[in-house]
Amino acid sequence: MTKNEFKLRWESNDNGGGITFNDFADCAEKWNLFSHPKTCEFYLIRYAVLKAANTVDAEEYNPN
Repeated sequence: MTKNEFKLRWESNDNGGGITFNDFADCAEKWNLFSHPKTCEFYLIRYAVLKAANTVDAEEYNPN
């Protein structure tokens, strides 16, 4: 999915639009954020994808 599609889906409801770990991993790889996202810590993948998609709540998931 594109960054805009991800953003719209993520922000569509309080459950993140039903986005799964595999959705995060697929986007991370497709958007060239991680080459092997399924071998990384989920919280790092989640933040990178949310940040890249420019979601309104991305900073709430900042691991730092």
